[in-house]
Amino acid sequence: MKTKLVGITVLLVTLGLGWGGVTTHAQTPAIHKDLGVTTPLVQNVAPNNGLNNSKDFLTISKSELSQSITLPSSARSFSVVADDTYGTNTTPDQALFIQTGQAYQGYIAAEGESRWFYTQVTNPAKLTSFLSVVNSATVDYDLSLYYLNEETSEIEQVAFSTKGPTQYEQLSHIAKAGYYFIRVSSYQGADTTNPFTVFAVTSDSYDASEPDDNPWLAKDKGSAPFVSTQNIDNRFDEDWTKVTLTAQSKMNLRLDNTSAYGTYQLQLFNANLVSQGTLAQNTNGQVTLPAGTYYIQVLAPSTFDLTTPYKLSVNYQTADVSRVAISNITTDGGVYGFINYGQGNKWRVKNNIVISGRAFDATGNPVANAIVTTNITTILNGKVIPGTATTDASGNFTMPVNIDNPGVGQYTFQSSKYRHYYDIVRIQFFSNGKPLNSDISTLYHFAYEIYTG
Repeated sequence: MKTKLVGITVLLVTLGLGWGGVTTHAQTPAIHKDLGVTTPLVQNVAPNNGLNNSKDFLTISKSELSQSITLPSSARSFSVVADDTYGTNTTPDQALFIQTGQAYQGYIAAEGESRWFYTQVTNPAKLTSFLSVVNSATVDYDLSLYYLNEETSEIEQVAFSTKGPTQYEQLSHIAKAGYYFIRVSSYQGADTTNPFTVFAVTSDSYDASEPDDNPWLAKDKGSAPFVSTQNIDNRFDEDWTKVTLTAQSKMNLRLDNTSAYGTYQLQLFNANLVSQGTLAQNTNGQVTLPAGTYYIQVLAPSTFDLTTPYKLSVNYQTADVSRVAISNITTDGGVYGFINYGQGNKWRVKNNIVISGRAFDATGNPVANAIVTTNITTILNGKVIPGTATTDASGNFTMPVNIDNPGVGQYTFQSSKYRHYYDIVRIQFFSNGKPLNSDISTLYHFAYEIYTG
């Protein structure tokens, strides 16, 4: 029988010299998390997908985890603990030491059991713990974090994560120097064949919204529009935001990331933690949702950049857009203008253009926070050039569009010294995938000119 030394005092350095049934690995997986099959966050996402078919993990209480645990007096001295196949770290005084940045595997032998680990934070930092669980609908493990109060010999719960079966658990805490205990507990079932994996990592630098690594730590933004600027501070970091809709609403989301290294993704969940869709960085998303509570998660599936913050923008469209009025279209190439080549007054454009306009509903009122898109169909190969913009509080929008397809020059116009070659191209506007009425439908697409003297 193998033995190990156990002691939980200021001399905890001696704790965990024996490893029981736990194996260690020096590296961590290259992929942040298995996101499964993702659905783009666009209008055709089913509203509140899965709301009636899944347990509400955030409102239905699981078995209560102890808020504090008093360590037995025997923990103040060394004790001999027997080893077994699945680990002897079933109580806090038998916790196994884990180093930050490494992965540790273990097993739970029976429903209701726990496995305990501890780590030391030597300087104030953000402490993140991640639990990769057994992929079984009948096995549900939870994760919680405790701080050792050395004056009272109690470990005090500071964070927890209690999702459902097959869902990884994650938590974070702004930690002062000291000892922290990590508990992996079985809420339902157990598996002595497939191990769980637990991590602990620290971040010396983090944004002011931390800790916000799971729904229970989410920052509550209510029902008001907001813009949030944050950082991803380690490979397991997640940023969660909670929003509440008091009535059915069109939610607009945008995730901006200027980092050349980090790649981020947004996922929207309902109150049951059922995904409503995903959104890639530097793109817009819109979905119609009924009243209720929703959670927005931002993470880095592969790479992150601590030095470059991302920006999350969320607002709500006030009504359906019926039409747009275009007030101006600027362009490069020295061809700007609202002119008449003989086929009527039209805006003349070349490559990089900016469309300025305003969106209105069916009654003529401006529509705030609406996503308006355009398609410009060029003549060469019938290439369609897209553009998108979001209206401001007064319904105004400014939409940059790069027409990266040259004009053919189907038509000509003779000026005093030059012959202009141009095309007439179609421009269409949409909102929520539906065509909009507009005061323009075509443009003069300038191709080139020849000097004729």
